Amino acid sequence: MENLTISEKVKILKKGFQEKKNFTLKQRLFHLDLLEKALVSREKDIQEALKKDFNKPFFETYLTEIFPVLDEIKHFKKNVRIYMQPERVKTPLFLLPASGKKYAEPKGTVLIIGAWNYPINLTLIPLIGSIAGGNTVLLKPSEIAVNSSAIVLEIISSIFPSDVIQVIEGDGVITTEILQNKFDHIFYTGSTQVGKIIYQKAAEKLTPVTLELGGKSPAIFHESANLKRSIKRLLWGKFLNGGQTCVAPDYALVPKAVKSQFLAICKEEIKHYLNKNENSTIINQKHFDRITALLNGNHEVHSGGDFNRETKYISPTIVEIFDAESTLMSEEIFGPILPVYFYNSESEIEDFYRKNPNPLSLYIFSDNKFFTERIIENFPSGGVLINDVIMHLAHTNLPFGGRGFSGFGNYHGAASFQTFTHTKSIMKQVNWIDPNFRYRPYTEKKTNFLKKLIALIHKF
Repeated sequence: MENLTISEKVKILKKGFQEKKNFTLKQRLFHLDLLEKALVSREKDIQEALKKDFNKPFFETYLTEIFPVLDEIKHFKKNVRIYMQPERVKTPLFLLPASGKKYAEPKGTVLIIGAWNYPINLTLIPLIGSIAGGNTVLLKPSEIAVNSSAIVLEIISSIFPSDVIQVIEGDGVITTEILQNKFDHIFYTGSTQVGKIIYQKAAEKLTPVTLELGGKSPAIFHESANLKRSIKRLLWGKFLNGGQTCVAPDYALVPKAVKSQFLAICKEEIKHYLNKNENSTIINQKHFDRITALLNGNHEVHSGGDFNRETKYISPTIVEIFDAESTLMSEEIFGPILPVYFYNSESEIEDFYRKNPNPLSLYIFSDNKFFTERIIENFPSGGVLINDVIMHLAHTNLPFGGRGFSGFGNYHGAASFQTFTHTKSIMKQVNWIDPNFRYRPYTEKKTNFLKKLIALIHKF
């Protein structure tokens, strides 16, 4: 396989789909089971790979990488039989006695391009949905998380035949070469900038695309929020994986009336984040330099602010900003720096939102029902979580995805199955009756009869 070109590898996968190598319920369940057993047996290897890439604590690796993948497999092993069953639909009165049903048809050969920040989770969870959907898959892990990419290649190539799933490693040049091939669906997780390129390349071949991007997800506080509990959850989500999370709360908007309490609680809570062994480092020096450059501006550091370029470590940092034009509001931070703006009126919330609309996630900390409803109605987002952060990703029955610059398309659970299948409509007509009025010649008598028939049907 090593000597084959990318095009030749894609042809093998297309042939595998044509020969239905991952088509039946039995085959899909078998492949899901293979992956589950491999992940369990290689758990320590996965942890070590992530430790090398990020200095990621084993606890976080299990919580955010291994457990979600195993949970997704469990979901599909339990439900894929149901998802595959044709769904009967009600037939309109004027089409009776015909019948109709919807059938979930595999899309074909799918390209999945994973992200580096959660290199196991964000690469394998889409893969699971694609397997469950009956497809063959070309998997491209991110080259930035070198050790994690290698373990994905090692695991997948050791358990799956080459006509079902293949893994190709490489940089942007390799990705560009991959995109020269025709796929039946492309699933990409990563930056908006690269997402635009993927979308453009897919459009040339009319290939459907799912883009899971990012954006500046706000955490909006109301005076009614339970500050201690809310801040505890906020900081956990912000500093998870060194802040390198697409749904991390990117900045916080807090009422000025609770400023002193907010900062005092933050100062106390952040003491739990000072152990370097429990903090992931930044993935590489390029990203380190980009993040630390954002600290050049008009703001006040209240906690943290320490960094070491050699070790790529940035301490968990809380920064007060004074307007929406702060350098920290210019792009998604993707690091352990939390800008906080203390607002006087709700109109200021809108100023911040309009600068970075359609975030992947919108977090609301409030016990005020009317405030919460106003925020949800007035500020569109990929998803909303009230009084917590990040945990909505664990809700298998909630579709996850963005809108606008944060992406489009959904996955997780049933949404993944829908993404990686085509809903084929099937209608069956009977032969024992065939009204003649629809056939030519079209007489005035037939037209009048048709109008009366439609009028009668609309009464029901």
